[in-house]
Amino acid sequence: MENGDLEVLCCFCGQDSTFNKAIEITIECDKKTKDVQAVYAHSKCLDKVLHKDVPRIFDL
Repeated sequence: MENGDLEVLCCFCGQDSTFNKAIEITIECDKKTKDVQAVYAHSKCLDKVLHKDVPRIFDL
């Protein structure tokens, strides 16, 4: 199995996706320490929760 085939969970719907098909969302948890956490989402799930005026550069 290659890294792109690894299964990840969508942080919005909780359903499986593969690493290559998911959108990675990086959250900066602490600006002082630069700690970050990555979560993953289906593009359609992310599109549902973003305000319509937020630009999108990902495929739906």
